[in-house]
Amino acid sequence: MASELRAMAWTVLLVPACAWYARSACRRLRPGLPRLAALAPTFPVFVYLPSLFNSLHFRLFSTFFHTWLAINKLVLLALGIGPLHPSLPLVPFVLCASLPIKLRLSQQPPAAKRSPSSPPPPPLADFLRPCARSFFFLSCLFVAYPHTGWLPVYAVHFLYCVQVFLTLDLVLSSVALASATVLGAGLERQFSTPLAVASLNDFWGRQWNLMAVDLLRASAYEPVRARWGRDAGVLAAFLMSGLLHELLYLYLTLRRPRGEMVLFFMLHGVSQIAERWARAAGLWRPPKVAAYLLVSAFMVVTISELFFGPFMRAGADVRLMEEAAAMLHLIMGVSRRLLRPFGVVSSL
Repeated sequence: MASELRAMAWTVLLVPACAWYARSACRRLRPGLPRLAALAPTFPVFVYLPSLFNSLHFRLFSTFFHTWLAINKLVLLALGIGPLHPSLPLVPFVLCASLPIKLRLSQQPPAAKRSPSSPPPPPLADFLRPCARSFFFLSCLFVAYPHTGWLPVYAVHFLYCVQVFLTLDLVLSSVALASATVLGAGLERQFSTPLAVASLNDFWGRQWNLMAVDLLRASAYEPVRARWGRDAGVLAAFLMSGLLHELLYLYLTLRRPRGEMVLFFMLHGVSQIAERWARAAGLWRPPKVAAYLLVSAFMVVTISELFFGPFMRAGADVRLMEEAAAMLHLIMGVSRRLLRPFGVVSSL
């Protein structure tokens, strides 16, 4: 616990310092190579941060927040594109640079001055509801896991997929809830309904991890599409995502990647292109229920063999489950102590 607190303290110190430096440098330099060179010294800091943590969950989210998103956002900032802009106030800039949140660059006017046609910021309940929902269903999953031994392996891995979604939704919605409370501004949700899709294009483009989708679109898809066409842009985005997940595998397992993450994402990129071609040619128009079942089966099988497989062989899944169960018990214990004086959780 002491080492995790020390790592968290270094993170809280270094990340805002790097973001402040990046904002200050970009306010003095125009987009291009000089700005990129000025921001480059911050990149090793973000690469190093995940290695400070022993907990795989903290290492995972530090890799996603800092090594993946923060560096990507700063590279785009150096080019004058992306979600960051040096004109943002310091606190919104630091939060947007260091967390998976997306702020509107055009700041909303005060409520008293907002025109009737301007949409109000999303209410905090839009993030509070998914937090409560994800926590509830995660609790149900951990209660059910000891009784899943009779299920086929792919059915268990489907539950793992649900767990991954609920965990990410809980963490990202909690981060967005805290950020929206601090900033008093509306933020965009990171997930829609990824467990109920009947199309690979819909899943990867409009449902899953939308912050990462936006960054991949700006850093890989758009530049490549402008030069070599739409399909090449799709493959470039999936290749970049695969390489970033290879880095995640390295951080979580401390083993040399074997290319399975790249293979998984390239397979899905090719499949997404094939699905779009088949739809355009009228060759793929199954009923919605059949499409949902086929897409879900394809997702579960490929995730099981190419995505979960490497992590499970390294034993990362066992550690992640143990950490998640310990965290759930800690939260339940704290809740019991806090609410016991009111007599509402005596049965917990």
